[in-house]
Amino acid sequence: MALLFAALVIQAASALPARAGDADWPRPVTKFIARSENCLHFAGEFGGDGSARDVAVNRRMDELRCNALPRDLKTLRKRYRNDPRISERLGAFDEDGMPADAGADD
Repeated sequence: MALLFAALVIQAASALPARAGDADWPRPVTKFIARSENCLHFAGEFGGDGSARDVAVNRRMDELRCNALPRDLKTLRKRYRNDPRISERLGAFDEDGMPADAGADD
């Protein structure tokens, strides 16, 4: 039952929207933003105890390619370096590809 609940939580969270207005960006940027925010969410769900839930969270993070965020951000910054609007939006992410304000509420 717990595994089913975890699967449902993971499925629902994977559909988390990016911020309002992010749909106006080019598709690669929109996809990166959504991936980054989902990866941040799942990083907070990881307990580190090797439980079935951790296995499911790790699987979802692998599907999202969370480890590739830094490389993908670098690629996007290079691709859109001549677009100040997009460059500013991408500037809201740290070098790990996570929202730079992620710890602001802590």
